Amino acid sequence: MGDRSVKNKEVMERRWNQAAGNLVSPMLTRTNYQEWSALVQCNLEGMYLWDAIESDKYMLLNKKSAKEAWEAIKSMRLGAERVKEVNAQKLLAEFESIAFKMGETIDDFTVRITRLATDLRGLGEESVDDT
Repeated sequence: MGDRSVKNKEVMERRWNQAAGNLVSPMLTRTNYQEWSALVQCNLEGMYLWDAIESDKYMLLNKKSAKEAWEAIKSMRLGAERVKEVNAQKLLAEFESIAFKMGETIDDFTVRITRLATDLRGLGEESVDDT
């Protein structure tokens, strides 16, 4: 993978991380695929990420065997897992050192700590509990 490809991937990951927190998507069910796919595509296009989806799809189509496609998916997901671990470590450090900010209300602090705990749980961190 060239430097340009790595750079593009980093840019896409930053865009996704910045925008994904603001997105609300319906749950995909057996009956709402059309609505769900249109909304997801619209959101990704709005974040200028749809091209990444298209390129991944075509990247797999260019594989000569199922094994090659499997290896490509595996390498993409391993990278995603590492990013997830790094994000969890950052959030855990923030969670462990959380303190009131100057002028912060109890409600604001509660929202901030709850958001951190929720984000950590979403990344698979089990060491955060409600007690």
